[in-house]
Amino acid sequence: MPASTLSHHLRRLMENGLIRQERSGTSLICHAEYATMSALLGFLANECCADERTTGDCR
Repeated sequence: MPASTLSHHLRRLMENGLIRQERSGTSLICHAEYATMSALLGFLANECCADERTTGDCR
C-alpha cells in the first residue's frame, strides 16, 4: 500500500478518535481506542438491525 494511502486512512481514524498516535524516535506508533471502537460497533449493530428487530431476524 502506498504510504500516502496509509497516511490518509490513519489520519481519518485519528480524526474520528478510533486510534491515537505517539512518536517514538522516527516511528509513529498507533494505538487502538477500544472504548470508541466498541461504541461505534454497538451503534452500527443497533442501526443495522433496527428494521429486523421487529421481525426477529437480526443477524
